Amino acid sequence: MKSEARMISSLFRFMLIFEINRFWIISASKKTIKARVGWAAAVSSDCMEDDEIQDIEWEVQSFDNFEDALKVSEFLIDNGLMLNDKITVDSEKLLELMGWKKDRYDAAIKTLLNIKVDMLDEGKKTDYFFVHF
Repeated sequence: MKSEARMISSLFRFMLIFEINRFWIISASKKTIKARVGWAAAVSSDCMEDDEIQDIEWEVQSFDNFEDALKVSEFLIDNGLMLNDKITVDSEKLLELMGWKKDRYDAAIKTLLNIKVDMLDEGKKTDYFFVHF
């Protein structure tokens, strides 16, 4: 079983796909991590008051190939292949770009597409972050 620190790191790495630039841990246990993420305001400002903030809760998901799923997400980020929550190339093209063996890629993509992080508004789950083609 992963340590809390490793699970927090995994959540942070996944949330980077949504272009967050702030990440605060509210609470963490072996089953659930609550955090707050943020994005800079659309207008240039040194003031955090205009920034967008979202509370999140992740009911920790455990996958055998979670690390590979995070490597895919980082590849998507590094190569500008995301638009909001959508992967901007088809699955076959992404496999070609990554150069992985098909079995490894398929398992990693399946895991990545199954990661869900709840959005909390006033303490209630209202939506969730996820990735899709």
